[in-house]
Amino acid sequence: MKIEDAGKLGVSQLGKLFESLSSNEIARFTRAIESDRADPKLPLPHEAILQILRPRLASLKPERYPTPMRQFCDPFEDLLTSGEPNEKSIRISRSSLMPIWNVVVESGGPEFQQAMKDIDKAAATRDTAKLAIAERKLWQIGAQTIENQLENSHTGVKQERALATRLGSRIHLTAFAEVGKILRVGDEIAQLRERFPSAPIRVLDASDVKWLRDLFMSISKDKPGLEPMFLLAVLARLLRPSELFKLIRVLSTKSDDRTIEKTNLAETGDLIIDLLAETVTEIEQGVGTGKDEAHILSLARWYASEFVRITREFKIRKDGRWGEKLLETRRRVSRALADTMFGATPERVIDALPKLEAAQGPGSGRGALARPIFSQEFDDEKVLAAEKSAEAIAETARISDVLAAQSSAAKAVVELKKKLNQIGRAGVDSMRRLTPEEVPNAQRNLMATVRLLEIVDGPEDADVLRRRGMNALRALSADQKAS
Repeated sequence: MKIEDAGKLGVSQLGKLFESLSSNEIARFTRAIESDRADPKLPLPHEAILQILRPRLASLKPERYPTPMRQFCDPFEDLLTSGEPNEKSIRISRSSLMPIWNVVVESGGPEFQQAMKDIDKAAATRDTAKLAIAERKLWQIGAQTIENQLENSHTGVKQERALATRLGSRIHLTAFAEVGKILRVGDEIAQLRERFPSAPIRVLDASDVKWLRDLFMSISKDKPGLEPMFLLAVLARLLRPSELFKLIRVLSTKSDDRTIEKTNLAETGDLIIDLLAETVTEIEQGVGTGKDEAHILSLARWYASEFVRITREFKIRKDGRWGEKLLETRRRVSRALADTMFGATPERVIDALPKLEAAQGPGSGRGALARPIFSQEFDDEKVLAAEKSAEAIAETARISDVLAAQSSAAKAVVELKKKLNQIGRAGVDSMRRLTPEEVPNAQRNLMATVRLLEIVDGPEDADVLRRRGMNALRALSADQKAS
């Protein structure tokens, strides 16, 4: 298909066409559209076409066509988020990009305009060397432009309001300042991305740590005060934030977070723990929105792993700067788990099983016996969900010491074990009154109770209940045959 034909097709037709194209065809088509957008020669709705392409591009991640704005954003790309970051977040909202870009383009002057043209020319000829020179020039001028705008805004309330108005809102001012500082170390971040092209970085080995240390020391010498911005870029590219403590440990001659408090590394440690706090917020939000226990468990497991790695890599003191922040995140996790995993969740497990207050049979008098517990209806879906909940409780209880949730975990497990044993005993004791038609259902209820008990408390009590139940069913079968 020729790209000039794309303008003749409707949205649904383009969507179907793009779904039928191979990965290579999609990549070639995207490059052609972006190239024409940079230097229009065809009457095409470039933005509309790219919007339809985005779902495929997100999954394929083809090589991106360089544009001035895209290259401008490269140094802080790993920090971008679609949501609105809180004030302690290391993230930059994508909603701030266009306002920031517009102000920089308007204020950057002829040199910035020339850098943009140089990027377009280098992209058109695929000259990577010239592209690298042009984008570094773009970052330098962009950083200086932002600094000039901020300096002017600090001269008075009127000037500050004027800058906020140009950005469209005051909420973009923080991101505006952050972008300016990151662009100052854009060259070093480009080196970082070249050494670690695939994100996230899973692990930093000894040679990686040495390489990062040397680059950090170079920034410290040539661009003092901007070291935290470089470490922020490293942090955003790591799979596990705790990996950065390997570098902090090498850079610091201090032994713990209390004595490192006044160094420029203290701020970076804060950022790592603030990033960990984002996971805590996810746990709290998961609890608040009623997300399933498996999701909350995965977050809790991740948090526990990072907590252990951070405290292992560096000597964290309870009364130190990082120790206090870490303990606060742990208290939040403990409260969240007490409210859900060890609060409401055990009830969901029990709710899937037969009720101890079983109704009496139809027409029964006051003194009549209740129907056998395990004769009650068996619900496959409820039992399956209960097993997942029980697994989440058991797994979270195993890491509860790291989460400071031992008390609520022990209480939940003991209570759940007690109720499961009660249901199991009552079910087995009433089996002798089962009718032949109720036996298959009773067997399913028995095995569901056994399975849940095994998940929560291990095989010992579960095996006892299984044997008692099967013996009772065999005795019942023998009695029914004899009669």
